[in-house]
Amino acid sequence: MANGRKENRKIVRYRRPINIGVIFFGFIAVYLMVCVYMYFTSEHISGYEVIKGNLAADYHYTGVALRTERVYSASKAGYISYYAAEGEKVSVLSTVYTVDESGRMSELLEESAGELSLDEEDYTEIRSSISSYLSNYSDMRFEDVYSFKTNVDSAILDLVNQNLIAQLDSASESGGELFTRYNAETAGIVEYYIDGLEEASSDAIDPAWFDGDGYERTDLRSAELVSEGDPVYKLVTEEDWQLVFPLDEEMEDYLLGELEENQTTSEDGTVTQNTTYIEIRFDKDDEIVWPSVTVQYVDGQAYGVLSFVNSMVRYAGERYLDFEILRDEETGLKIPQSAVTEKDFFVIDASYVTQSEDRTGFMKKTVSEDGTEAVEFVNSTIYYQDEQYAYVDPEEEDFSTSKKLLESGDLLVKADSAEYYQVGQTEQLKGVYNINKGYTIFRIIQILYENEEYCIVEEGTSYGLSVYDHIVLNADTVEEAQVIY
Repeated sequence: MANGRKENRKIVRYRRPINIGVIFFGFIAVYLMVCVYMYFTSEHISGYEVIKGNLAADYHYTGVALRTERVYSASKAGYISYYAAEGEKVSVLSTVYTVDESGRMSELLEESAGELSLDEEDYTEIRSSISSYLSNYSDMRFEDVYSFKTNVDSAILDLVNQNLIAQLDSASESGGELFTRYNAETAGIVEYYIDGLEEASSDAIDPAWFDGDGYERTDLRSAELVSEGDPVYKLVTEEDWQLVFPLDEEMEDYLLGELEENQTTSEDGTVTQNTTYIEIRFDKDDEIVWPSVTVQYVDGQAYGVLSFVNSMVRYAGERYLDFEILRDEETGLKIPQSAVTEKDFFVIDASYVTQSEDRTGFMKKTVSEDGTEAVEFVNSTIYYQDEQYAYVDPEEEDFSTSKKLLESGDLLVKADSAEYYQVGQTEQLKGVYNINKGYTIFRIIQILYENEEYCIVEEGTSYGLSVYDHIVLNADTVEEAQVIY
């Protein structure tokens, strides 16, 4: 019967043990995904460490050079050859150019051209012109290539003509019969270009001078054959010259301030404007000079007029000159413009500021529930104060009661007086968010100088910044008292 017994077999399902490792790494994966999501969806707050530095202001301008210039014309028609070099100082006995009516001199010059040889000094002059062009070349000013070509052609023409004419003078006793010499009518610096601004004066400034597209310059040496009355050269006869340039608002204020500082007032009230000098540096050769300066107005536009008593010969061949006005660099705490923001402050008459023991604040009038009036001292933080006003934070609270220390409409009492001042007027002050303590605190800044990227602020001001403070780089991404993780 044993074989006939039914066996009662119970099947037990196998349960796998919980894998703690899988759960642990699952939590880590979820945590990482949440962190990645929060990183890409939240605004990032970057810090900036305050450093001490300066900003080198860029005050570059282009001015129109005005000189005492006189243009001379040909007395007769013929083939012209120039004898004096451009930029050379000549006297009344110096030959400037010659005119050959028959053309015979031109033939002799061509025959002698193959025998011409330049000395080392001549080659040095040409190499100097090429080197100067290469050092100042810019892809943004391709038109300078044409000016360079004209200058080199002119320099070579000067050297060729001087050498050939000298050879003819020494080789032929009849040289004087081949051509007519023309000497300078007065002493001066020879220039061989005209541009229509020879008679321009700072007494009649024309805004069209500064339209570069309308400027035309004619090289007088490009013509081999001249007619009677054609302009052939000009002389700059005075060492004094001027440079006129349009002023932007910042430079206008600066120059007017410099002029005002150099005014003296006599006992009878007469104001005398003393000569004011500024320091500039020419871009062409980095030469630093100290011209006198005045400010003139034409149709509401301010123009600076720089007057020089020397250096004319260095720039006689240039009508437009690039230069930089050298001003003192501002030094202080250097912070990026993106960190600067503004905050509203109560503006309170400074005469209501009260000193109580070692605390500074205001005496505020209060009214109890039963109508009793009293005066209590409010220990408000004065963020900034000048001779007229004190500036306090409207959001500042009493830590023990969490009530605002001052609110719009509160009445302040002047010490030892029955006068009252009603709180309410506000004004915005510039500042940054300091994060030294892990949360944002507004600090007022006094800007000394600024450009598009950075500003220099005063160091050591009350509730201001110090070197190595940490501030929010982008002030628009945070609010005051925000905790920075």
